[in-house]
Amino acid sequence: MIILDRMKKVISLIFSGMLIAQIPQAQPAAPSEIQILGKPRIRHYDRGDFHGDTQFWAACEDSLGVLYFGNNDGTLIFDGTRWQNITFPNNSSTRSLHFAQNGTVYMGGFGQFGAVSKDGFGNYQFESLLDLLRQEDQNIENVWDICEYQGSVIFRTYNKLLALKNNQIRVIPTEYAYYSNVVNGQLLIADADGLKVLELSSINFSTLVTQEELDGSEISSILPGRNDHEMLITTKKGTLFSFSGHKLTRMFSLVGGQSEYQLITGIKSKNEIYYFGTLNDQIISLDKNLNLLESGKDYWALQDNTVLKLFETRKGNVWALLNNGLDLLNTSSASTILFEEASVFDVEINRNTLYMATNQGVFKSTVSENRKPLNMTHLLEGQAWSLQSFEGKVLCGHDRGLFEISETGITRIGNITGVWKIIKIAQQQNKYLVCTYDGLILMEYSDGEGFVLNQKIAGFNESGRDILQAEGEGVFWVCHGYKGIYRLKLDKSFTRVLALEHFREKGLPSPFNINVFKWQGKTVFTTNHGIFQFNESTDLFEPFTPLNQAFGQEKNVRKIIEAGNKTWFVLDDMLGYFEGDGSGGLQLDPFLELKGSFNRGLECIYPMHQSVLIGTTEGLFAYDLNALRQTENQTVLTKVTFRVGSEIKEAILNAAEPISLPNNVSDITFEYAVPGMSDPETVQFRYRLSQAWSEWDAQPVKQYEQLNPGKYTFEVGSRSLLGETGTIAKYAFRIMPVWYKTNWAYLAYACMGGLVLLSFRKLIKAKISREKTLTQQEEQEKRNLLELELERIKLASEKEKIELEKQMLEQDVVDKSKELTNYTMLLAKKRELITNIKEALKDLKKSARTEANRTSIREIVRSINMHLNDEEYLKVFETNFERVHKDFFDELKANFPDLSPKELRLCALVRMNLTNKDIAPILNISIRGVETARYRIRKRLSIDHDENMASFLDKLADANQEG
Repeated sequence: MIILDRMKKVISLIFSGMLIAQIPQAQPAAPSEIQILGKPRIRHYDRGDFHGDTQFWAACEDSLGVLYFGNNDGTLIFDGTRWQNITFPNNSSTRSLHFAQNGTVYMGGFGQFGAVSKDGFGNYQFESLLDLLRQEDQNIENVWDICEYQGSVIFRTYNKLLALKNNQIRVIPTEYAYYSNVVNGQLLIADADGLKVLELSSINFSTLVTQEELDGSEISSILPGRNDHEMLITTKKGTLFSFSGHKLTRMFSLVGGQSEYQLITGIKSKNEIYYFGTLNDQIISLDKNLNLLESGKDYWALQDNTVLKLFETRKGNVWALLNNGLDLLNTSSASTILFEEASVFDVEINRNTLYMATNQGVFKSTVSENRKPLNMTHLLEGQAWSLQSFEGKVLCGHDRGLFEISETGITRIGNITGVWKIIKIAQQQNKYLVCTYDGLILMEYSDGEGFVLNQKIAGFNESGRDILQAEGEGVFWVCHGYKGIYRLKLDKSFTRVLALEHFREKGLPSPFNINVFKWQGKTVFTTNHGIFQFNESTDLFEPFTPLNQAFGQEKNVRKIIEAGNKTWFVLDDMLGYFEGDGSGGLQLDPFLELKGSFNRGLECIYPMHQSVLIGTTEGLFAYDLNALRQTENQTVLTKVTFRVGSEIKEAILNAAEPISLPNNVSDITFEYAVPGMSDPETVQFRYRLSQAWSEWDAQPVKQYEQLNPGKYTFEVGSRSLLGETGTIAKYAFRIMPVWYKTNWAYLAYACMGGLVLLSFRKLIKAKISREKTLTQQEEQEKRNLLELELERIKLASEKEKIELEKQMLEQDVVDKSKELTNYTMLLAKKRELITNIKEALKDLKKSARTEANRTSIREIVRSINMHLNDEEYLKVFETNFERVHKDFFDELKANFPDLSPKELRLCALVRMNLTNKDIAPILNISIRGVETARYRIRKRLSIDHDENMASFLDKLADANQEG
């Protein structure tokens, strides 16, 4: 402990910044003919596990892998998870058990024998066959053994054999039949006279070996021999005999003549190993050639020295039935134990010798082909880091320095301390780099002087634990747990560093936890977030796609070792391997039990031809790659219970249809197991009721509370930490709804709903009819209103049109009145002008000197008078006036028929608001004449003196228009 504490302090001081690194890249494989296998893992089961008596007599296994053990309390049934107990009616001990070809487990005890059955709820019970015997044959003592021969199940007591076939029992008397077995197709019975073979059909006993030939000792076991014609017979005194060709041959004593080490039982395993249980020395094992393998309590370390029975399962595991408990020898497992006394950091095999570097020093053991256990010798104390073979020598990197280990002893090389490992310098004969806590040291080898340390390489003082030679000559990669990556360029003499590059990022996710390895000839760097490769052209680290695809991006790979077609690795503290480029997937399950047990950064993986050695904090383990199982075990539901109120009820397990549970179920509990797993203690389960699977855990029970009504399917799968897997077990069930949510209730609801719908339908139809009528009426009213509105709009439009036409007509009248007025004024002016001309001509005539001139003037005046007296223009005037003032003359004539045409014309001219002066020339009268005419007309029209004549005529015209 003092050395260990000092070592820890040294490491703490030197590597306060180190976290992850690596020991040698890939240890050379051991010779292919050597197969190193250790002691099987042993599981102890005591009273605290099975809660029963600890003395066991018999065992068997059914087709599912469920185990049955006979003890003084009856029969214990172990499904890999739970222990159940069934008893005989008389509570006797169970002395014999057998699983028959018809799928039935038979058990025998004192005064009772029968079969084990299982009900639909998963409960086991005993069914007695005693009543098949005649009354006089029912007085039996212990049934010591049960075997099967020629379709009959044979129950052996001391004084009779009971042969069961077709539900009938034939009784065969014997004398002190203390042993029976079926070997090489023969039913063998041992009694006081010796060993006999029984011909069952004729009930004929033939003696094979007399008791005297067996030295008077009782037989403890009869086993198949080394070939089909040989039987091996052992006696309780420990003597081994071979019987072949009716000849008995004494072989040797298994107990060395020590009577206290009596043999009690024996079996031959499927892998041709013989196991013998003893009274005081636990187990003796022989190989197929009868060479001693392991023996004694010091090796097996069972919980009791007395082995009363040995039983092999179908998978090849061996159960030791003890005087005080049960032990499981996991002999079929791919994993065996080589060393358990220290934490293992490295392994090296050199000249059939296995060396181990541990936290307690260096150990060694000779290895051979016959699978003998390792016998470790402690060579060197203190913390050892690495073991490597160079120049035919074994070198050890140690906390105290560098050591050479040979058959003659241990030699220290140089006077340095703190050595991690050694690497050979490529293309340099006999030159090595010693990697220390604080730098690198050149070491050379010669036949005369051996290994000699030279000076420390100047210019680099960091830890050299994780180092790899690069492609360039004298170039090395060094990874530091905290500081990142260094690239060193050494001079040709390897005495100093010419160039030093330090990479902390350059494409790397971080400078922490980086390791360097060779894989398929390429240098790769592992990080916490994937694997990278250095690109010389860009001077950057880039993701290395082949391995990232194999492992998955962002994975923390701590170790990579190539060995043949396999690549071994440590991924997130789990060991595994893949073949080829990894496209076939990662093999992790066989090594799950090692998870979390590695020396972080110093993982020890030593691949061999058909196996691999693994060093962990718990010791050294060997894995037989040929024994890695890919078969599935059957996961089974062993019990389903549900609670209604305070009552717990059982549900049937193998119903043809999903079971129905009442709606008031408060919880439902599933119990499950996977019988037949090699190591029940490493079994894990995962389950789901819908969608996602749960995480793996060791609990063999799951409870659900307050599930809603509906259909469910519970699924559970299994695996073991030894890489075995289990099938998916399923259980379909339905939680019924409350009565008002049942199908009948829904049917009633549907009927009621239908009636309601019919009623509603009628009501709605009536309402629709009423609303339709109302709607039609409303629509008719709307149509009527629309028609009225349209008519109104039409009338309004017509009125507007008429009004517009009226306005246009009125405007036209106004315009034409203006034209007529203008015309009239023009006419008046014209006549006035003509009159003036006429008067001027009259004056001219008076002054004319000649008659001719006077005559000419007179003719002109006469012509003018004719023109002035012509009333044609007045007719034109009247016509235009009537066009402008429609029916004006008619109205005057109607109201005043006595008016003359001249008076009518005068009224028209007055209505046009012409003055007397304007009117006179038009009518060719004087102004006085106009006034006189107007006076007469006023009187005839009864126009008041104060009323304007033009206004009167306008009113008369307007009245006519309104009329």
